[in-house]
Amino acid sequence: MVVTSEPIATRIGVDVLRDGGNAVDAAVTLGFVLAVVRPRAGNIGGGGFMLIKRRDGGQVEVIDYRETAPASADRDMFLDADGNADPQKSRFSHLSAGVPGTVAG
Repeated sequence: MVVTSEPIATRIGVDVLRDGGNAVDAAVTLGFVLAVVRPRAGNIGGGGFMLIKRRDGGQVEVIDYRETAPASADRDMFLDADGNADPQKSRFSHLSAGVPGTVAG
């Protein structure tokens, strides 16, 4: 079963399953399709988590593909000149952007 808010995405997800793909294949495909046809519902500029339980009853696997801090991030990057936390920097500046994790996930 495949359900999305966009009929074209749903059809593509069903095609993935019919062509022998599994639920994870369909979910990943839908993530990319929805990034194009309904970008406000999700896009490749974000991140997330996925729990996977294989059909054979194996352990649940966790994939963490959340955004990460840029390589140049440091512990003081959200402090003002006096060493106090500056909420504006952590919410509304270029410093608040993380490195997207969706594609890596």
